[in-house]
Amino acid sequence: MNKMKFEKWPVVVLNVLLFGSLHGCAASSEKNPEEAITASPGVVRLSFVLPLGGSAAVWNEGANLPKMFSLLEKGDYEGTERTARSQLAKSPADPQAMLALSASLLMSRKIELANYYATRLATLQSDSTSVEKASSKNIQGIAKMVFAMGTNRNEDFDDAAVIFRDSLAVSSTQVAAALNLGELELMRGRPSDSLAAFSQASDRCHECRPAIFGAGIAALRARQFDRARDSFTQLVKRNDKDEESHYQLALTEYYGFQNVDEASRRLKDLATGGTDTRVRAMSESLFRKVHTPKDKS
Repeated sequence: MNKMKFEKWPVVVLNVLLFGSLHGCAASSEKNPEEAITASPGVVRLSFVLPLGGSAAVWNEGANLPKMFSLLEKGDYEGTERTARSQLAKSPADPQAMLALSASLLMSRKIELANYYATRLATLQSDSTSVEKASSKNIQGIAKMVFAMGTNRNEDFDDAAVIFRDSLAVSSTQVAAALNLGELELMRGRPSDSLAAFSQASDRCHECRPAIFGAGIAALRARQFDRARDSFTQLVKRNDKDEESHYQLALTEYYGFQNVDEASRRLKDLATGGTDTRVRAMSESLFRKVHTPKDKS
């Protein structure tokens, strides 16, 4: 089996709703630092991740994606929908077509329709270990999560969490639902549960960046500062140009360990030499807060 790969593609979809996303948590920390720390042969295995900060992602164990998934990856949601519907007209129970259709509808913000086809796919997949069934449940969970954000009712968030956990139980290769569950739990103020979900994602994806980064954010919120430091240190050692992880590590050093010198050094590097404008602005702001008391001493 090919090792799973995490592919990211830029889209602007749903992130305007995700005020509690991981990136949103990082961005809000400069305003309120205390808050920041409080399958069948030939079937392509896919599962879609809730867009975080303007990015969507697809876990793919297969090669040579069918046309409809290639269109989806390019952001052509209308083309994906047309192609998937055309395939379903020929073969109404085609799992790949139904998965692609539900995903394209989700990305087009047609939440109710996306949920309908995802539910239909999950029902048609009688195999309890079906990867398509797990992926469809992940899409159901996303749809329910977006609905819950509109109602702000605890029971709706609970339902979304149950669906994500069902997805994880259906397939041991499902990763996206664990990432989304971690995001959901973080959003509703349950950092310990979020950390558990991201840890599960990490086990399944061989310590991929989204899982490690999410675990670091959750650990920071849970005030497990050693765990947060370990997570972000791991990422910056893996990629020294990972500016988001450098910023979160500075945040951890300052608020978690009162290590002013280390935090100040890292923030200064980001503020003066960073290429990510969003991270640079946050770093400049936090650097002023960190550095001013030192000047007055």
